[in-house]
Amino acid sequence: KKKPKMKTKTVQNPLEVTSSKKGYSAKELQEAWERENAMISTDKLIKDRLMAKNSVEEYVYDMRDKLYSTLEKFISESDKDVYLSELSKTEDWLYDEGENCQKQVYIDKLAELKKVGDRIVIRYNEHEGRQGALNVLGSSLVHIRKVLDLINNKDEKYDHLSEEDVKTLAEKDLEFQSVFNDFCNKASCQKLHEDPLVTVAQINSKRKEFEDRCYPIVNKPKPKVEPPPVPEEQPKEGKEGEKETPMESTDSNPAPEQQQQQPQQPPADPAAADATSMELD
Repeated sequence: KKKPKMKTKTVQNPLEVTSSKKGYSAKELQEAWERENAMISTDKLIKDRLMAKNSVEEYVYDMRDKLYSTLEKFISESDKDVYLSELSKTEDWLYDEGENCQKQVYIDKLAELKKVGDRIVIRYNEHEGRQGALNVLGSSLVHIRKVLDLINNKDEKYDHLSEEDVKTLAEKDLEFQSVFNDFCNKASCQKLHEDPLVTVAQINSKRKEFEDRCYPIVNKPKPKVEPPPVPEEQPKEGKEGEKETPMESTDSNPAPEQQQQQPQQPPADPAAADATSMELD
C-alpha cells in the first residue's frame, strides 16, 4: 500500500528585536578616526626609520665588499684602510648607540659615508665610459675629414657647398682635433685612484658641439634644378576669311607636269626619203 503524502504547514511567528545599546555619537566617531590616523602615522614613522637604518647597513656591507673587488684599484691603499675603518665603526654604531635613532640621524650618517664612497664610484664609472666616449668623438672627426678629402677631390656629392661652408668644416676639424688630442693625453696620464682629469660628460659635450656645427653643413641637400619649360603648341588658324600661307616647295626641280613640253618635229615624208636614197645610188 502507498503511504499517504505528508502535508507541510508553515507557521510564521513574529520575532521582536530590541537593542540595548545606541550607535556612536559624532564626537565618538571623530575621536576614533583621529586615533586610527595617529596609529597609521606612527607606523609610517617606524617604517621610514627602519628603512633609513637598513640603507646605512646595506651600504656598509656593499661598499666593504666592492673595496676588495671592483673598486679596489680606484682608491689608494692608505685611503682604503681609513675608509674600511670608518665602515666598521658605523657597523658597530648601528647595533649600539644607533639602534633606535631618528630617521634623520641615519640619513646624515649615510650621507657622510657617501662623501668618500661616491668619489670612488665616480672614478670607476669614468674609467669604464671614458674610452667609449673618446671613440665616438674620434669617429665624428674621421667622418668630417673624409668629407673634406672628397671636397678636395671635386666629388660631385659636395659640389654644392659654398666656400664658407668648406672653410668652416676645415676650421672645426683642426679645432676639435686639438681638443681630442688633449683629451687623449689626459686619459693616458690618468691614475685610477685619482679623480678624473677629463670626464665623460666633457667629452660628450665637445662631441655634440662639433657635430652640431659640422653635420648640418655636410647634410645640406643639393638645390633642386628646375627642368626647362615645355613650349606650348601654336594653334592652327582655321577661321573663316583667313588664308593659310601656302608652303613653298623645297624641291628645286619643277614638277613633271610643270615642265615645258618641247615641240616635236613632224615625221619625214616616206616617199621623199626613198627618192633621196635612189639619187644617191
